Amino acid sequence: MKRKITLFLTPLWQYLNQPLLDNKSVWDLNFFWYLYKVQLLRKCWDKECLPKGSTHPQ
Repeated sequence: MKRKITLFLTPLWQYLNQPLLDNKSVWDLNFFWYLYKVQLLRKCWDKECLPKGSTHPQ
């Protein structure tokens, strides 16, 4: 249950803490959610995958 709350609050917190007068701020909630998912996908894609049972990269 705690994980579900965290998954919801993290993007909400990022949305609410955007700079007010910045050109890169996105105030359309649907577009922000889309950009957030793209950013999350890029982070996951760039993350190095470890073999099962390994604790550190080789």
